Amino acid sequence: MSTHVISRRIQDIMQYIYDSHYPSKNRIIDFLYTRDFNVSSRTFDRDLERIRTDFGLEILYKKAKDGYYINEQKSVKVSSFFKFLEIVTIADIFSDSLANSNKILEYVSFDDSKYLKGIDNLKPILIAINEKRTICFEHKNYAKKTITNYKIVPLYLKEYENRWYVIGVPDNMEETRTFGIDRISNIKLDHLSSIQKEDYNHELKVFDNIVGLDHENKSEPLKVRLLINELHVNYLESLPLHHSQVIHSKNSKGQYFVDYFLFPNYEFKSQVLKMGSDAIVLQPEELKKEIKGILKMTLNRYN
Repeated sequence: MSTHVISRRIQDIMQYIYDSHYPSKNRIIDFLYTRDFNVSSRTFDRDLERIRTDFGLEILYKKAKDGYYINEQKSVKVSSFFKFLEIVTIADIFSDSLANSNKILEYVSFDDSKYLKGIDNLKPILIAINEKRTICFEHKNYAKKTITNYKIVPLYLKEYENRWYVIGVPDNMEETRTFGIDRISNIKLDHLSSIQKEDYNHELKVFDNIVGLDHENKSEPLKVRLLINELHVNYLESLPLHHSQVIHSKNSKGQYFVDYFLFPNYEFKSQVLKMGSDAIVLQPEELKKEIKGILKMTLNRYN
């Protein structure tokens, strides 16, 4: 990137095209003017090129519609990108507001105050990933009550339950490690790295097949089938447990088969247990027995 920020103008262009139905160039430029950006046609074209090279979003013009659209087949994971962009925008709003006063906190209630902590680290980490640079930071270990200096090559960002984590390769190590950004402080961009993300694709691919962060070295993910009550299916539709989630048609008893293709790790089992009597594990048999055993053990503790 030419600067170490995602400029507000670039954010506005991406979000406006994403939200609109084939907006024309003039319509986009007029919108930018309402946002206090006086942009020429040539500047707009340069912005589109920057969006393509820096963010992996292919914004194309469709003559039949006389407007622009995001080509999802040729772009990064578009929905995930805009969720991330939303988080970055929120971070900007809070950073700007808190720099002047704390009044904004009077209008916002968080379930967990750690939601805000470290959120400003997202931007430099994303920049480092994009530019293949190392980052230096201090990391706090809550269990050991220690603070350690690290230099890593960040490769991947992952969000789980409103917390963000960076997966990267620490200096003088060959394996990846995971760091919670809420425990990171004094982050700084450092030198360019020769480490290639492609060399760690196998390790990173594991995160696509799990809920959360906990994983074991297993050969293949498993098909998991749950039987879910109708009320809870509404929650799963609005907030899926995993991107592989498939909700099937309702049966005669008003229940739904819900399938996943993943490693049923600790976090996934915890989510299933959270659903209580609204969910039953049908397969695989090994997971069904494990959940049943946990429920029996929990019930026995109340005796």
